Amino acid sequence: MDIFDLIKELRKGEPNIEKAAKVMKVLGGICVGGALCNYTFYYIGPFEESPFNFSPLFPYLALTGLLFLGGLFLYSSKAIKALDPQGKRVGQVAVILLLALFIGFMFFAFPLDQLPLDHEGVSLFFTVFVVIFIVQFGVPAYYGVRYLGRLPTSKSRFGTDGLGSGHIDSTVEEESLRSSSKSKEKYCDALLPFGVPGTFALIIAVPFISVFAIERHSGLQQMPIMIVPAVFFILFISIIYNFFPSPFQKKRDKIASFTGGGSIFLFNGSWPFFRLLIYHDGLEIRVMFHRFFIPYDKIEAMPEKTGFFSRGILIKSNLPDLPSGIRYQGFGMKKVVQLIAEKRCKFKSED
Repeated sequence: MDIFDLIKELRKGEPNIEKAAKVMKVLGGICVGGALCNYTFYYIGPFEESPFNFSPLFPYLALTGLLFLGGLFLYSSKAIKALDPQGKRVGQVAVILLLALFIGFMFFAFPLDQLPLDHEGVSLFFTVFVVIFIVQFGVPAYYGVRYLGRLPTSKSRFGTDGLGSGHIDSTVEEESLRSSSKSKEKYCDALLPFGVPGTFALIIAVPFISVFAIERHSGLQQMPIMIVPAVFFILFISIIYNFFPSPFQKKRDKIASFTGGGSIFLFNGSWPFFRLLIYHDGLEIRVMFHRFFIPYDKIEAMPEKTGFFSRGILIKSNLPDLPSGIRYQGFGMKKVVQLIAEKRCKFKSED
C-alpha cells in the first residue's frame, strides 16, 4: 500500500492486533538496522566533508538512540500480541520519538543557520520539503498513535484504556486473530529473510559500504563511480528473478502475467520491479526477491474497474507472513482488473 492507503487504513481501518504487532516488529527491525548502518557509515563515508561535517558524537547518538527505539518497538510488538495495555502505550511513545528523531536528524544534518533562506528559490524549496516531510511522516505518525490507542487489550471489556481508546469488543478481535493463524499453508517465498523494505535497504547499503570502505583504505578516488553500476546490477538481478518460476507457479497453470510497479508498506517501486501473475485460484505478486501468493477467497473487496487517474489495485488480505496491503500498478490496468474479477468470480462460484 502507498502513503494514501496507509493513512486511510490508520484513520478508518478496524484495529487489528496481528497487523499492529507485525508493523511494530518491522519498525523495530528498521531501527536496529538503521543504528548499525549509521554507526558504520560514519566511519567509512565522507561525512567529515562539507556539506555534512557531522559531530564525532553522531555515530554514538545514532547507535544508542535507534537501538533504544528498536527495543521499544520490539517490546511493543510482543506486548500487543499478549493484549497487554502497556504494549500500545509503549508503541505510541516509540512512534512519537521516531518522528522527533527524524526531525532532529534533519536539522542536525542541515542546520538552518547554514541555509540561505533569504533567497527566494531556497526558501520555496525548503517550504515544499517541510510540507512533504509532514505528509510523509507526520500525518501517518499522528494517525498511527490514534490507531494504537484503539487496539483492544485484556482490560478493554471493563472500560477505556490507553490514549484515545474507547470501549472495544475484544472478543471479535480475538476471534479474528485466531482465525488468521489457523492456516498452515505457506503464502510467502523469500530469497532473503528481511522483508521487502529490508531487502531493498540491504541492496542499496552493501554497494555503498563496500565502495566507501575500499576508497578509505585504498585511497582510490574513482571508486565512487562504481556505486551506480553496482546498485544497477543488483537491482537488475532482482527484476530478472521475478521471471523465474516460484513454488506457487510450479503447482499451478499461469493464466496471465503483467509487469509494473507498486508499493508495499515503506517500499515504493516503479516499473518494472513488480510482477503480477494470475492463476485460477489466486494471485501472485513478485518484488525484491519475494513472492506472495494470495488466494481469491482470502482477498478483500477489489475494484471491478479503474479510472484514467487510477493508482492501480490494492490487494488486501490478512494472511500470515504477508503484507496486509499490496498495491500494483502497470500498463493495461483495465485488462488486469477485468481478468482478475472474472477469475475470482469463477473461483467463488466453483467453491
